[in-house]
Amino acid sequence: MFTDMVGFTTLSQRDEAMAVRLLEEQRSLLRPLFGSHGGRVIKTLGDGFLVEFASAVESVRCAQRIQGTIAQRNSGPRAEGRLLLRVGIHVGDILGEGDDIVGDAVNVASRIEPLADPGGICVSGQVLDQIRNKVPVTCRELVAPSLKNVESPIQVFRVEGTSSDRPAAGAPGPAASFVRLAVLPFRCLSANPADRVFAEGLTVGLINHLAQGTALRVVALTSVLQYRDAGKRIREIGRELAVGSIIEGSVRRSANAVRIAVQLVDAGSEEPIWAQHFDRELVDSFALEDEIALGVTTVLQRQLVARIPPAFRRPSTIGPSTAAAVAS
Repeated sequence: MFTDMVGFTTLSQRDEAMAVRLLEEQRSLLRPLFGSHGGRVIKTLGDGFLVEFASAVESVRCAQRIQGTIAQRNSGPRAEGRLLLRVGIHVGDILGEGDDIVGDAVNVASRIEPLADPGGICVSGQVLDQIRNKVPVTCRELVAPSLKNVESPIQVFRVEGTSSDRPAAGAPGPAASFVRLAVLPFRCLSANPADRVFAEGLTVGLINHLAQGTALRVVALTSVLQYRDAGKRIREIGRELAVGSIIEGSVRRSANAVRIAVQLVDAGSEEPIWAQHFDRELVDSFALEDEIALGVTTVLQRQLVARIPPAFRRPSTIGPSTAAAVAS
């Protein structure tokens, strides 16, 4: 078995302290699970593990427990940052070299792991043959997967129901993912460093307003910083963060005039739900940040909250007077 933390390198570049904390947390969560299923940790590989099991059945059961534990951790109210793992499993003969293991089986497993979705599990056809009728799983075969430096064709299957875009056991269903949204860091379209600070202030202000005053669930700032200039598609970001919609925006300035463009996008279809730009004079940056954050929050109330089933709603503290402010 190979495991790997999703987005660890990017997060390390953005917030090294947070990356180290998440790394230590995932190690403390995974090691007891390996042991309880007879797994022997061969070595750590940066942010991942190489683990040997005597049984293919126990390796898959362990992988399921790993992803279930991580999903439960992510749903907790005090979870710091979002932790996502990929797991790849293959079965075959290995050779021991001191405390290490080598062989084609190790190489194949290392190539299978990246094919898993964030929060998901991939297994080879050999593993599936050994767990059939022993572990209750549904698997989907990948069409002609490309495995680097693996010459012989290998069947690879994704274990259904474990990736981050699916609710964990006991978690709210599909409607809950729509309740969750992420605010990507606002892009600064000018070279002035002060404008970049203003764009960051808009991002922080909007996240704070959404967290405090609406029925929506918003992803924390530390979890979205890794997507600044990441070049990822909206659908991919939505899957990794388990959100139903995403807000993106930009800031452009000319003298004291500033244009702030904001767009709400459906994370599944990648289609805009709502878009608007605000033309303002930049006199008091703090006041303007609050105005835009409050205005966008009110629009989101109107656009999204009405679609949320009552069971998922939280009481809102935003009054009708805010809607009039946004209209102006």
